[in-house]
Amino acid sequence: MANDGDSGGREIKEEDVIIAAVEGGGTTFVVSLARMVVDPSESKAGCESFTDLQVLETHTISSELETPQHTLDEVADFLMAHKPPQEYAALGIACFGPIGLNKSKDYGCILASSPKKAWRGVDIVTPLLEACGNCPHALETDVNAPALAEYWVARTKKGEQISSAAYITVGTGVGVGLVVNDKPVHGFLHPEGGHVCIQPLQNNGSQDHEGYSWGTERSPYKGVNTVEGVTSSVALTERLLKARALTNSDDDDDDGAAADGPNERDALKDVPDDHEVWDHSANALANLCVTLILVTSVERIVLGGGVMNRSILFPKIRRRVLTLLNNYLELPHHDQENGMDQFITGSTWGDRGGLVGTLLLARSIYLAKKEKETAVTATKSDDSAFAIGVVHGIILSAGLALAALTLVRKR
Repeated sequence: MANDGDSGGREIKEEDVIIAAVEGGGTTFVVSLARMVVDPSESKAGCESFTDLQVLETHTISSELETPQHTLDEVADFLMAHKPPQEYAALGIACFGPIGLNKSKDYGCILASSPKKAWRGVDIVTPLLEACGNCPHALETDVNAPALAEYWVARTKKGEQISSAAYITVGTGVGVGLVVNDKPVHGFLHPEGGHVCIQPLQNNGSQDHEGYSWGTERSPYKGVNTVEGVTSSVALTERLLKARALTNSDDDDDDGAAADGPNERDALKDVPDDHEVWDHSANALANLCVTLILVTSVERIVLGGGVMNRSILFPKIRRRVLTLLNNYLELPHHDQENGMDQFITGSTWGDRGGLVGTLLLARSIYLAKKEKETAVTATKSDDSAFAIGVVHGIILSAGLALAALTLVRKR
């Protein structure tokens, strides 16, 4: 994918179909432009291509500027500055949440339950749509988008006959994206699997861990024994800080520090692989995987996000999943070498999955529009052909009637 910067001489022609994508994450907004490719051989130098898309521009903007409006203004300015003469063909937007996805009064707005207090109630969609000339658009969560990217690559690149995929991101929070039968899962909102309850490890109470500070305000179960309340970077850091406080202090009232900032959460980087905090993390994520397996029969589970950079978590999670399932289900390929590695795996795209998925959203909207236009044209053509046929039939019938009348008169 192209790095941040100018176009590098990648000229956009008037006949090019240009789509835009905006991925709003916890710390950055990434905006990207891509060219729809009719013929894959039409590769342009300096552009990365996947199937029928060539990424032309990618730009990163902090989401932690003075106000959310400052961030959105910078995104909008970039979109307007790079707007092609023929306008954008489609816009894909994927954003952290919870966010309103249904066409209601909250559509495109960050909901009041978001842990990002400054963003609550902020309308994400309207300013971006206006910057793109109100072109056709699609809105998704920042976890459904990478789920779509993983599903797409499994189906189109790897030729796998799967009908479902889940994406779990583990960072300051835990999010779950689901694609089932080619479509991201929605209901009255979107999946919030990071807040499901788990079965904690038996030694969970050794440090009297009671959830995490972010969960006390509005999280389900107040964040106690939930996936996010155990394995988010915030929860892991608070567990670690509390353990250190208990070790280094005789003050019974010292509950440890809250992991309110990145400096505190950086402490996780120095924790050794054999520390018990990773066992709690793996157990929480294994519980989530089992829940997804039992509820959705998902055929691929992909884990990403900052916490999953700790690679020793993957084998721990896979083993724990088999233990928790207790031989109730026979998982796909679990009895084959590396079978579980294929079933519960890391991202094909690395940290680019969200952006790829967002571009695919824009692509799907554009293709759906073209398909609809083609269908309308075909219908009009059929209607015209039918009308012409009717007229021809009337003329032929009138001609035959006139010929028959003339013949009668001659007799």
